[in-house]
Amino acid sequence: METKKHIFCALDFSNLELTLSFAKKIKDHIGGIKLGLEFFTKNGPLGVEKLKKIGLPIFLDLKLHDIPNTVKQSLKNVLDLSPNYVTVHLSGGLNMLEELAEMKKKTKIIGVSMLTNLDNHDLKRMGFSCGHKKFVENLVKIGVKAGVDGIVSSPKEIKYLKSKYKSLIFVTPGIRLPKNKKNDQKRIESPRFAIKAGSNILVIGRPITKSKNPVNAIQEIIKNIEYGK
Repeated sequence: METKKHIFCALDFSNLELTLSFAKKIKDHIGGIKLGLEFFTKNGPLGVEKLKKIGLPIFLDLKLHDIPNTVKQSLKNVLDLSPNYVTVHLSGGLNMLEELAEMKKKTKIIGVSMLTNLDNHDLKRMGFSCGHKKFVENLVKIGVKAGVDGIVSSPKEIKYLKSKYKSLIFVTPGIRLPKNKKNDQKRIESPRFAIKAGSNILVIGRPITKSKNPVNAIQEIIKNIEYGK
């Protein structure tokens, strides 16, 4: 796979015109676009349709999580947009996930495990005694049983999970070059680390969108993947 195809830029903007403009600027240098809640709650399905016209795969990161019936009805609406990928929380449980997996068409259902802004200390504060690797693995087992197509997890869990679940699509946020700010991310690694560990899609936002030269920032990410620089 061409290296740039692994890179999905997280366009976490509210303004539709800004999002479209930015996407057009970088579209020849990336593999896809990730649209999240910030974009979707402002621009809705119409905004997604406009971004689709750019011609890149769309990763709709809505992290659906509710009782099974509510999520099922919501996913019906999402599938009308035909994104390439849509996210749901694995912590929604087996019943919710099984119903969603039965509905999928061409859209891939991607299960979110543990957000990359959390670490073992956060798990302990929430009442969990296991570490992040065990926590993520327990959720992934549920997702696999339900029939999801892929998993979102940090780079730190990928290698072990890939060895057990080779057919899954592995999506990895928490990607930073050494010079990048961590921002609110805790479980982070470099682009090269994630790809070598088995990640299929790198979701990268602020290191690109906050850069003075986004195209150069993407080229630096590609260089890191290919040469470790």
